[in-house]
Amino acid sequence: MTAENRRILYFRAQGTCPYFFNNHPTLMNLLAFQDEVDPRLYSALISTGWRRHGKDIYCMECPGCKLCIPLRLEPMSIQLTLSLNRILRKNKDIVIIPSPPIFHKEHFRLWQRYSLWKHSMPLKDLGEDSYNNLLEPWSLIYEYRDNKKGRRLLAVSHVDPLDDGLSSVYFSFDPDEKGRSLGFFSILAESYLSSFVENAKYLLPNKEINGESISCFYDNRISRKLEPSDAKNQIAAIDSKNQHYYYLGFWVPGASKMDYKARISPFEIAIADKKIDNPNPWKRFLSRKEAITYLSKREWPGLSLTIP
Repeated sequence: MTAENRRILYFRAQGTCPYFFNNHPTLMNLLAFQDEVDPRLYSALISTGWRRHGKDIYCMECPGCKLCIPLRLEPMSIQLTLSLNRILRKNKDIVIIPSPPIFHKEHFRLWQRYSLWKHSMPLKDLGEDSYNNLLEPWSLIYEYRDNKKGRRLLAVSHVDPLDDGLSSVYFSFDPDEKGRSLGFFSILAESYLSSFVENAKYLLPNKEINGESISCFYDNRISRKLEPSDAKNQIAAIDSKNQHYYYLGFWVPGASKMDYKARISPFEIAIADKKIDNPNPWKRFLSRKEAITYLSKREWPGLSLTIP
């Protein structure tokens, strides 16, 4: 379906902030698509702060607050801490398998169980219709399976392939496996995979990516001493192409459910400064502390609500 044939409705919606206790009023700009979200339009708008939810894409324009800050990672720049290295080693036994964006009962049950455990969502809000909102015909599912225990499903990740990388939509994992730190492992794994979004074989259903290869990529990204054998070709492919990114959605400084996104660095955040004539809204920071200091000096709207 061409962009010209897609019917798009624009409207604004008011609500209250889900992140802070004072029920701060919110204002959301929405583009609602009748059939499916236009991936090219979304690729263009994500850099300016738009996100997909179901068949809508939206951006926040809340009065007196600009804390929903888009954040992305560039895989070749990620600095591994001791804890991130441990997470990579802990999950070398995982295989990641791309899957088409269709309903699977196994995926749905894991998503439902995770949402009940993590977010205490009422069961009535966790039906099949709600789950299907994660899917678009052009989106992708990554299955995370344990290669040592009969390919047991550990996690399911919904992502959107974009012109310049991947965008995270929703990640859910088996609560019994919380000791693996699968959330952070998925960020590292999908940052790695975002580098190959233009290479169709990495998006093909049933094309397996193992945790050993992901760990090896990060270990040898700097030294360029690469095993397994195709790792050197992978890095050469990244170096020779335009930069690719993994879009993590909104970083909300001080919000317990959203602040974790700034724990992997360096990261880039989209903070357009109207006082500076610069078409690129993205600015790179080496740490959360550096970003908070930058925003504080500029009296960033809403920061006083969460950061003393």
